Amino acid sequence: MPGDVLYHQGQTENHIYVIESGHLKLEHVNTSGAACISAVLGAGEILGPGLGETARATQTITAKGPTCVQRHTATAFRAQLLSDHALMVRVIGMLARRQEITERRLHALMTLSVRGRIAVALHDLVGQAGEHCAHGHEVDVPLTQQELAELVGASRPVVSSELNELRREGFLDYARGHICVVNLKALNALSQSLLPKC
Repeated sequence: MPGDVLYHQGQTENHIYVIESGHLKLEHVNTSGAACISAVLGAGEILGPGLGETARATQTITAKGPTCVQRHTATAFRAQLLSDHALMVRVIGMLARRQEITERRLHALMTLSVRGRIAVALHDLVGQAGEHCAHGHEVDVPLTQQELAELVGASRPVVSSELNELRREGFLDYARGHICVVNLKALNALSQSLLPKC
């Protein structure tokens, strides 16, 4: 259900989770208790402290709506990886993709305007958590304006102003709890134009 916590930051947790349906929000919580979103993951994504070397969660994971996950012990999942080549390739690809996203986000935070950071974040989120838009657009991302503001490191009023401008330009729209991409091709072109060329 929305708001259900899969596990808390700091919790001893040695499992691996596969999202079957729905979306999970990943948050870091600071010492004062304030949370900052780091990602939203959708169906097919794999996560959990069991993927690493320690059994302590570094983030709090919360369901953003009705969500179904598979739960595996780290030992069982690793044994499955060794016997299932296709699964191993899938996990390696997923982890490599997340590293690329992290590197893009770091570059965006250091060099791009808020508008640019929004475009890059939405481009990545479409691939991680986007799904068919129920509001009549191409695709939507289950993210509030406040969550997007946390993700791009800007204040909500500034992000709201930039979203209004992007909506006027025909890139996106938004509904309650969702940011809807009206023109995915144009959004992707905008985000790619802002990223460093290889």
